[in-house]
Amino acid sequence: MSVRSEHWLSFLAIDGDTLDALAAFSALLPPHMDGIMEAVYARIAVNPQAAALFPSADSMARARERQKRHWLEHVFAGRFDEAYLAATRAIGETHYRLGVDMLYYVGAYSVVLGELTALVPRLLPDDAVRQQQVLEALNRAIFLDMGLATSVYYDMQVGAVEEMSNELNFSLARAGEFRDNETGRHLMRMSRMCHALALALGRDAKWATMLKIASPLHDVGKIGIPDAVLLKPGRLDAEEMEVMRAHPAIGGRIIPDHPAEVIRMARRISLTHHERWDGSGYPAGLMGEEIPLEGRIAAICDVYDALASARPYKQPWPQERIIAHLRENSGRHFDPALVERFLAILPQIDEIQRIYADRDEAAGTAVPSTGTG
Repeated sequence: MSVRSEHWLSFLAIDGDTLDALAAFSALLPPHMDGIMEAVYARIAVNPQAAALFPSADSMARARERQKRHWLEHVFAGRFDEAYLAATRAIGETHYRLGVDMLYYVGAYSVVLGELTALVPRLLPDDAVRQQQVLEALNRAIFLDMGLATSVYYDMQVGAVEEMSNELNFSLARAGEFRDNETGRHLMRMSRMCHALALALGRDAKWATMLKIASPLHDVGKIGIPDAVLLKPGRLDAEEMEVMRAHPAIGGRIIPDHPAEVIRMARRISLTHHERWDGSGYPAGLMGEEIPLEGRIAAICDVYDALASARPYKQPWPQERIIAHLRENSGRHFDPALVERFLAILPQIDEIQRIYADRDEAAGTAVPSTGTG
């Protein structure tokens, strides 16, 4: 949940006096809650779009009872504990799954607040100060509850959009890999290695997650390489190598220079994952820290997994040989500090390769991605 209860409690000044006012008033509420719920659901019943959310009278009755219990036991009683958070999350998730428009959701709170505003003077006659205290407490409690449930609703909505976006991103990345005799699991392993290395370097979780999302697009530019070059079984000649070296720039044209940072990161990775620490890489001949960190991370993780994986044209290298290759090229191909940090998290890397091992699709069995047995 992106907004935690303590944030809302502080922001809405849910203090001891507010909790005391709620606790005292909630003792007077039970005989009147059915009337409040009747007002809410009468409004729902006369609205065709809102009423259509309930497939039957029984489902509406169950929803009504759950909402009544939630308000009585938690919101109006001032019990904002873990049980309250769980109940609020469940309400927000249910509303999202049912496709409840937030207009109806907020509208229900406005009806409840209107009913309570009329009820308070009747239950607390001749005590204007107490009436004001209770009304302020109820307002804060209602907006706390509405804010948290709305937060859950939108967290789920944003999560669904992000999931769809990430899947589309991964599908585009696979298009380049499939043409190069690679596998989607290479992309999964490589992206998760990038994520693990970013965290090991002390980067924050948001940056590391963006890297996991962006890094599978590193070779998307291979879509633009002719089959005669991309699928050639033997070594490429000088002219063919020049054609192949165009794929980072092609990727940079495929991935737009978009304001979204994750897309900009993907573009940088595509353009720089073949740059080398000593300046001998391509396409721009960047050197050292001129190469963006994400490009340097992707370079190590991509090479490691490629060497560790079986391909139609090669057997996987044993891990000892790959480690020796990384050390030999530290300060030449790879950022030396990243090599050391990568080697320090090899147990995590091994676990990633175990979980996302290539599979023999015919047999449905995992194929080890390293030669370490």
